This record gives sequence, structure tokens and C-alpha cells, in this order.
Amino acid sequence: MRGIYITLEYIEIYHDIKDLLRYTSSSSVRVKILICLSEGKQTMSEIKKETDISSSTISHNLSNLEKKKITTKEGEKYILTPFGNLITSNLIENMKTTAVITKFQKFWLNHDLSSIPPKLIKEMGDLYNASLVESESGEIYKPHETYQGIILKSNYIKGVSSIFRFNYIELFRNIIENEIDVELILTDNIISKIMEGIDSESLKHLKNSMSQDKVKLMVINNDVRIAFTVTDKYLSLGLFHEQGDYDNTKDLISDDHDAVAWGNKLFEYYRNQSQEFEI
Repeated sequence: MRGIYITLEYIEIYHDIKDLLRYTSSSSVRVKILICLSEGKQTMSEIKKETDISSSTISHNLSNLEKKKITTKEGEKYILTPFGNLITSNLIENMKTTAVITKFQKFWLNHDLSSIPPKLIKEMGDLYNASLVESESGEIYKPHETYQGIILKSNYIKGVSSIFRFNYIELFRNIIENEIDVELILTDNIISKIMEGIDSESLKHLKNSMSQDKVKLMVINNDVRIAFTVTDKYLSLGLFHEQGDYDNTKDLISDDHDAVAWGNKLFEYYRNQSQEFEI
């Protein structure tokens, strides 16, 4: 029953705001003006230069925006009102999210997104400057090789995984030997495989690194349907197919500050559900 009430509530909300949504987003001219003014006060000539829209069209739209209390004028410059700033900030965020959905459509399609919390789904616009790395003919390991390159030139690594990469042990050994600060959240199954495959010398080094807080291992019991790594410079994000298997052929990679910050928030989400693992 709760689902029905929520549906009805959102339908009522849409009914209340549909005119404002239509007004602010249906006109490319108004959208461009609002985006310009989101950067600060602008004169008519500055808006014209940025948008390549005629002065008469800008003037007409600014007049209507002012009537709706979305913009106002200070001397010769136009500015968003507090109300207009709220509208524009939300408009830009929605545009960024929609752009990411469109830009990386093949990455989202037929993949399981259930392990990304709703709050971060709404903030996916932060991933706009990412790149999709895919397996290609003759380069079937391209996503993994790109991932490995990112890992070995990082100062610290945070990761969440429920998959066992084909050379995970070797990669893990290299991380330890390079004294990279590591914090990994792994499922019981993955930790068991690492412990079974690691040699005695590396295990000794791992214990020493953990005692010095250079390496932190955490275990999560939840069904995690995602694999991602955040470093001081990069985010690497991989997804599972809807059918349940991990997609080794695609990785979303970014060195953009917003994407790395998004990845850190996703990591915190899982760290809050994890417990420290001790050897």
C-alpha cells in the first residue's frame, strides 16, 4: 500500500510543478540564459556573447523571467534571484545526470544498478567526464590492463569487490611491495581466495603492512553487485550483468575530481556496512 501512496504523492507533486518545469526547461533560450547567469551577474552583451542569441530575444526572455521572480536586474547586470538559483541548480544537476545516462547508455543497459544507493544515482552527473574502456578485438584484456595501470601509479587505493580478477593475487602482491596505502572491502569469498592463493612471504608482508595501518582489509556480508576502486587520482567502476555475472568487458574510468569524490562517497556507503578483517 505504501508504494501506491508514494506513486500518488509524486503524481500530485508533478501536477503542482509541471508548469514551472515546462517553462524553465522547454525553451533552449531560457535554459542557456539560466546557465549563463548561474556563473554570476551578466550584462546583456555578455549573455549575448556566451549564448549567440540576439539581444531582442534575450531581452524578451529576461523580462518574462523577471516577472516570474527567477531573475532580477542590478544596474546593467542581470542576476538569478535566490528562487531562480534553486531552479537553475536543480536544472543543471538534472541535465548532467541525463547527459551521463545518455553518454554511457551501453554501460547502464542490461546491467545491475541495485548496488548504487539512490542518493548517488541522483548524483551520477558527477561522472560526465569519465571514459568507457571496453574490450576490443585483439585487446580483450584492455579494461583490466587499464585498471592495473591506474592501481600501480596511485598513492592510495580504496576498493570494493565481490569478484576475483584473473591475476588478483599478483596484483595484490605488487600493491603490497610498492607500499601503496590500501583499504579494501571484500566479500568473504574473495578474502578466502586471496588467503588461499597468497604465498607465505607475501602473507608475512601483508600482516606487517596491516599492523602499520598501510593495508586495511574489511569484510562485507551483503550481496554486493558492483566492483569499483577509488585512488587519489582515479575512479574505476565495473558492473554486473542483470543475469548475475560480472561484466569484464567494460570499465568506467575517470580522473575528474567530481568522479573521484563520487567514488569516495560510494566507498563510505559500503565502509559503513563492513567489519574489519584480521589475519
